[in-house]
Amino acid sequence: MTQNVWVGQNITAGARMRLFCFPFAGGGALAYRPWLTQFPDDIDVVPVNLPGREQRFGDPVIDDLSAMVEAVADGLKPVMDRPFAFFGYSMGALISHHLACHLQQAGMAVPVHLFVAARRGPNMAGHRAPLHHLSSDEFWQGIANYGGTPTEILENAEYRALFEPGLRADFRLSETAVSTGLPKLSCPITAFGGADDPNPVPDELDDWAAATTGDFAKHVLPGGHFFLRDGGDDIVHVVRDGLMVA
Repeated sequence: MTQNVWVGQNITAGARMRLFCFPFAGGGALAYRPWLTQFPDDIDVVPVNLPGREQRFGDPVIDDLSAMVEAVADGLKPVMDRPFAFFGYSMGALISHHLACHLQQAGMAVPVHLFVAARRGPNMAGHRAPLHHLSSDEFWQGIANYGGTPTEILENAEYRALFEPGLRADFRLSETAVSTGLPKLSCPITAFGGADDPNPVPDELDDWAAATTGDFAKHVLPGGHFFLRDGGDDIVHVVRDGLMVA
């Protein structure tokens, strides 16, 4: 299959199903590299390459959710030619949910399962002050408060200048998004959260149940907002089991 700029190399012609994985703000496809060998051979794990990062570092970033969803839908269309599921982490959960709703409204194929992590339900207002409009120093202090950003970036002015435009765009996309009023999906939704994450706290995951007419499940794992880094194997186990019956 011809390489698609939106996806990684893990596309096979014989796959029964594809799992498209969407990154957190400032993250990229590499966050899901450990997953590539942890699923059955008939499931393609497909990290989504958003513009402005990693292999697409030179591409213009997208800081508006509607524009991102339109672009991703168009980019992934050639490889959504068989059953597929979405996994999104934090900002990736926001994008994947809106994308699933967009596909449903357009009468296109929809995911057989939506997995979301580190993101409150779509009908719950955020309670953390936005960062995207702040000065550079204030912006990076806010980023540091989230945890998860390597110290070598936080303490190096050249690295901060390099990564700030893309990261700021991600936060603008996430912080200006409106998720209320979206149509209910019909696929199952599984939500993951960190037991010590203040944003969202575990109870804020429950609102995802109202985003679908299908089944809902919630899993709370040890850790803060970036529980993916320590709890990745536990997440994979749940996702893999969910896809085996899809």
